[in-house]
Amino acid sequence: MTLLPSPPETNPSVRAAVLLFARQVLEDRPWPGTVAEVLAVTGAGRSQAYAMLPRLREAAATLVAPTGRPDTAPSETATVAVLQAVRDFLMEHPGAVTGHGARRSYSDGFRRLVTGLMAPRAVACSLTVEQFADAAGVAVGTLKDWLRLPAAPAVEEPAVAPAFDSARPDIAAILALWPKWEGSFQDFCRMLRQEHRLAVGDTFVGNVLQAAGLRHRKPRGQGQAPWSKDTWRTLFPGAQWLGDGTTVALSLDGVWHVFNIEVVSDPATNATVGVDVSDTEDAAAVLAAFEHGKQTTGEAPLAMTLDNKAPNLSAEVKEGIAPAELLRATPGRGQAKAPLEGSFGLFRQTAPPLVVSGRTPRERARSYLELLFVTWAWARNGKPRRKLGGRSPAEAHAQNRPTEEELAKAKAWLAELRRREEQARKTRAQKADPVRRAVLEAAIAELGIPDPNGHLAPSLARYGIDAILRAIAVFRARLERGTLPPDAERGRYLAGIVRNLDTRLDLERMADHLLEIRLRHGDLTLAALDRELRDLRAKTPPAHHVAAIVDRALIADASIDFRFWTRAAAGTLAGLANAAAHHRDLARRIAASFNTDRDRRADLIDALARAAAQTAETVPQQRCA
Repeated sequence: MTLLPSPPETNPSVRAAVLLFARQVLEDRPWPGTVAEVLAVTGAGRSQAYAMLPRLREAAATLVAPTGRPDTAPSETATVAVLQAVRDFLMEHPGAVTGHGARRSYSDGFRRLVTGLMAPRAVACSLTVEQFADAAGVAVGTLKDWLRLPAAPAVEEPAVAPAFDSARPDIAAILALWPKWEGSFQDFCRMLRQEHRLAVGDTFVGNVLQAAGLRHRKPRGQGQAPWSKDTWRTLFPGAQWLGDGTTVALSLDGVWHVFNIEVVSDPATNATVGVDVSDTEDAAAVLAAFEHGKQTTGEAPLAMTLDNKAPNLSAEVKEGIAPAELLRATPGRGQAKAPLEGSFGLFRQTAPPLVVSGRTPRERARSYLELLFVTWAWARNGKPRRKLGGRSPAEAHAQNRPTEEELAKAKAWLAELRRREEQARKTRAQKADPVRRAVLEAAIAELGIPDPNGHLAPSLARYGIDAILRAIAVFRARLERGTLPPDAERGRYLAGIVRNLDTRLDLERMADHLLEIRLRHGDLTLAALDRELRDLRAKTPPAHHVAAIVDRALIADASIDFRFWTRAAAGTLAGLANAAAHHRDLARRIAASFNTDRDRRADLIDALARAAAQTAETVPQQRCA
């Protein structure tokens, strides 16, 4: 039996596979020994068989891949598709990419196009990030930033806007003129009164724009807690001291040094009785200022009020000022320590020696600063006051002697403060939901937030679970990225995020319900939006519906338009089988829209996340189908 010789470049395993395949073709028939028998067994013609032979040899040579890493050459088809998509977009949107060299600026639409090309089953999903960046003409680092999932941004509490009647001529004029106005809000109001003769005030104009969602006021603070009234009283000198710290920077020989000034004040005389200059605000600084006050006045007070920072409420401070009572100021309210907040200083009834000591520049700077504050307080405390009957704070403190009746009243009032504090704590604990409290306690421990008395979780558990979970995510993201303010007290910082988010989410839910009611009753204002949505779905391929609706939400001007498109995007996403994978790509698309308000981007990402969580799809999605 004679076989055709195999070319030397054919792999042995390929030759063996060819023979094995031949055995399968014969199906137990006798092995052909000549070319004529081969043609007879297979039923092929001679010319066609010999024409197929070199093609089989060429194919056999490509069956075995060389050792080493696989070829990473980009797909020519995918690269051309990216180039065409970028070319077409830039032709239709001149100015979408500006700049020269490495410093370029990109429009939100271009960023959304690029991130969309890398979505699952998109034209560039088979390319690596480097290959795609080269084809799109975007730096690799910039592209990776666009494709990175966004962190939750910080949220400010919105103000509540009143309703208005858009049929009124003055309101219609305001709504028509504001979108075209490029100056300040005050100049806009002045223009309405002078050029259009509208008898409207700044507050009314602000309310109209706020209600229409065209302008947002910044919050002006929180409401007063019911137990925060009368945190301190002007009883008599030495009854109750107030303590607080502030940061001061001093430049010495061209070098800036930052210190903490801990001050103790007596509100009855408006005198500063104690001071300490330290590197940080801690328990040691509080006790040092307290001891200075005792040296100045000759005796300890009945009570001392400090703010809610962790060092101030430690056991070390409580034991160090005993038998004086330690009272906590109302969180977030400077009125609780008004004498100190209004006039920070030091106090001493005799002028200190004008001596500056220290071997190092920092030690000399601390000495300079202490001398400056003590001298300022000494001069201030020696100045006569009308409210003290012409006496100075120092004279009033030295001459006053409380009676037994005054002492009894002061002690009764301090006991009342303690009762209020305990009642507020119990009220917060009763309102705390056990599930939300458990979530908060676990997060506080995991994030390393100091809470020596365990009051933080019960106080925050009365807020909604959505606000709590989102606030924890915001805090965790800032902690991981190192963007927490270095001087922020972590417990109060987390509480502020929770409180602001809870108020904002309440208003958002109210806006969603209002939108639903208006849609149900066929609001003419929203009829145009509904027609636009139907047209979009008719003209856009189904696979691109969500992305197109998200783009409409990102460019919406009025808040009602943004709510409408957000609701439509969430509903469309909830109907997709692989909503989780789509949400990740949509989040990148939204985060890349830098010109859109940060709060709106956070709201849109959150709405899509809730819609994706409602789907039953749990199978992890592949990057390419």
